[in-house]
Amino acid sequence: MIETKDQRLIKVLAVTAVNTHLMSYAEEREVLEGYESFLKTLDKPIQIARVAEPVDLKDYIFQLRRRYREQQNPYKRKMLKSYIEYAKQLQEDREMIRRNRYVVIDEKFTNAADKEKAIERLKMRTNDLKLGIEEMLYQQKLEAYELSNNELKKYLHMFFDYENAQIYEIGDTKHYPYQIGPKNLIEAAEQLKKKNEFLF
Repeated sequence: MIETKDQRLIKVLAVTAVNTHLMSYAEEREVLEGYESFLKTLDKPIQIARVAEPVDLKDYIFQLRRRYREQQNPYKRKMLKSYIEYAKQLQEDREMIRRNRYVVIDEKFTNAADKEKAIERLKMRTNDLKLGIEEMLYQQKLEAYELSNNELKKYLHMFFDYENAQIYEIGDTKHYPYQIGPKNLIEAAEQLKKKNEFLF
């Protein structure tokens, strides 16, 4: 989760989507009615974000290269090489995009004692929200999952610096938590001391 300076705890859920363009009128109406019913069950506000992200083809290119190395047929090798070059070009041009959908919820707290209670309330709300999303539609099954800490870092990076977030990934070993409190500051200082990156 994310802790903000104005004393809020935030969790983000990634949610799959359904394509209403290929549905009949009755199916589309069923989806909209399910969404309306879901919104009526909410007792606190939520934020819905839809973000366009380039498709990551690194794993696909890696698999093509492995097949290329194992392939003996010269004609198939030539075809695989052209696929690899085409996929690399798409990856570099960032032409292929997908729209990812997120649901953001938060819980306020007033002091350290209330913070623990807020964490529990947020966990319960997250579980209830996930269940509500997955049960929203009868025919089309939606899936929702909670973002991990690394996924939250990428999510924040994307909102503050969209262009660079598509090119560079945040490395776990070189970056410290976004929220710097007394405990995190001491841990970060100790890590820097061990690596001799900073003198105290």
